[in-house]
Amino acid sequence: MPVLTVTDLPRSLDLYRGVLGLRPAPGGDGQGGATARVTLESHGRRIVLEPVVDPGASRWAGDDLQVGIRHVAFKVDSVDRWADRVREAGMRFTMEPRDAFGAVRICFFLDPDGAQLELVQGTVRYSHPGSEALIDAERATPVPATPRFDHVAISVADRERAIGFYRSGAGAEVIGELFDPTEPRGFRITYLQAGPSVLEVFSFAVPTLPNPFTPGIASPGVGRIGMAGADPQAVWEGLRSAGALMREGSLFDPDGTPLEVLGPAGDGGATPPEGGPTA
Repeated sequence: MPVLTVTDLPRSLDLYRGVLGLRPAPGGDGQGGATARVTLESHGRRIVLEPVVDPGASRWAGDDLQVGIRHVAFKVDSVDRWADRVREAGMRFTMEPRDAFGAVRICFFLDPDGAQLELVQGTVRYSHPGSEALIDAERATPVPATPRFDHVAISVADRERAIGFYRSGAGAEVIGELFDPTEPRGFRITYLQAGPSVLEVFSFAVPTLPNPFTPGIASPGVGRIGMAGADPQAVWEGLRSAGALMREGSLFDPDGTPLEVLGPAGDGGATPPEGGPTA
């Protein structure tokens, strides 16, 4: 689940609760405070909003070649209808609704803190199917009446290394891929089932740009990818054995993308085991 860092929690709740219709996860009131995190739920899938009091400047660039977290996506029944609602709320679009490769309809916009969000309609038609069982399960999942968190997208410098890390460390499985051999950058999307949601892995045949994440600086936007599990200790051990590293109190994957170990309800506060990974 994504952890989004926000500078004005009431303003962010206006979008995520008021416009997109997410609701407080069980066990919380969904209001938060100056520094309290809020976990929101959409059809059983969760996102976390984390207020930051003294944020640093974001170095996120609107270029998929930049390694790191690219966007957070929500599945909807109608991209155009929900895009109209988002537009009425004053959000800035980076891509208007359009039909996209993979037989889906999509659009992109920025939340109040600059996190890029996607609305996606339809089920991906993979150019290179992976697991037929996972594809069938995806097709059988009912279309939501209100937006449902669907996936986090990341760009990576080394596709095989990244997929190996998330498969080994988080138990993710490859659903399938989208790849157009005529695309000049060699752009490929590998879809990984990671728990109830999906991790989209962007990779390229051309050089990538550095990851903008800087340990110790809380920049507004999508802060971390939450790795949830019933046994946080087991999650830590799995990530450590797969090659995750700890630096200045932050956990990150081999591409420098920040991670956080969460409990099953999205609660934070899990601490690394003694002798945890370091860089």
